[in-house]
Amino acid sequence: MSEYVLEVDDLHVEFHTDDGIVRAVSGVSFGVRRGETVGIVGESGSGKSVTNLAIMGLIPQPPGRIPQGRAIYGGQDLLKLSTNQLRRIRGHKIAMIFQDPMTSLNPFLTIAEQLMEITRLHLGHTRKQALKHAIAMLESVGIPGAAQRVFEYPHQFSGGMRQRVMIAMALSCQPDVLIADEPTTALDVTIQAQILELMQELQKKHGTAIILITHDLGVVATACHQVCVMYAGKIVEQAEVHSLFAQPRHPYTLGLMHSMPRWDQPADERLNVIEGQPPDMARLPTGCEFHPRCPYMLERCPREVPPLTPRPDGGRFACFADVTTAKPHEPEVAHG
Repeated sequence: MSEYVLEVDDLHVEFHTDDGIVRAVSGVSFGVRRGETVGIVGESGSGKSVTNLAIMGLIPQPPGRIPQGRAIYGGQDLLKLSTNQLRRIRGHKIAMIFQDPMTSLNPFLTIAEQLMEITRLHLGHTRKQALKHAIAMLESVGIPGAAQRVFEYPHQFSGGMRQRVMIAMALSCQPDVLIADEPTTALDVTIQAQILELMQELQKKHGTAIILITHDLGVVATACHQVCVMYAGKIVEQAEVHSLFAQPRHPYTLGLMHSMPRWDQPADERLNVIEGQPPDMARLPTGCEFHPRCPYMLERCPREVPPLTPRPDGGRFACFADVTTAKPHEPEVAHG
């Protein structure tokens, strides 16, 4: 028996476009345990959302294609299941909170109708049972006056309340795995903190395994146990959250951390930035994809792809340079 509720192994996703083949995800592997939160972090376009859409069977084929990889849940490879088999798992055993609750919720249906549909489909509830359950779920995510508000429409809710509705919808069937795709984007910091606290409380109560997709390392530090840092469709570093923040080993991870504003930083001090732009996924550079932007680049970096190397704490990172000893633009120290 695997220790993981969900285990992804060597996942590849590509899209056929007018510009050529876009390899959006290349060889991604990770697992999430019961009661654990795994954060997937990286810039826009790094492959975070595509990875999890592939797990859910939501990649349009064509133009998308999954040439290889596995996503094991309950002894089954999700990538090999039929559409009908996936429908019985999606929303029931594995649920997803999408980025924008306004576009994810149907504006023409009441909150009650949208919540009731899930439990009637997956749990066999009668209409009366489904309505009672919908109200209870809204109460559990902290929506006041749930018995009245359940009959309102999405536009009558604030952004934070809509996100709570999405969480209630995702947790209606008490899934084993919850995929949260940037659940706090566009919310103010107070509401963001409330949403993260709510997810953690519900996780403790139900033992849910959570995959949290974000570009915000502050959210990762607050909510995650394990972290996968993605760049150009690959995991470039993976570690336990405290170990990663204490000693990042990949220049991209280091760059993300230095780009974060700090409370102890002088107000007039400029934030550091990662130079350059994310790569064109249809025309990736040779060797290490990060080398055109990397201040620790070695001579071998444009020619060779660095393998995932073990970290002392059990994690992995993909870099030839040793950022713990080398200085930026003086990358003479290398390992391996």
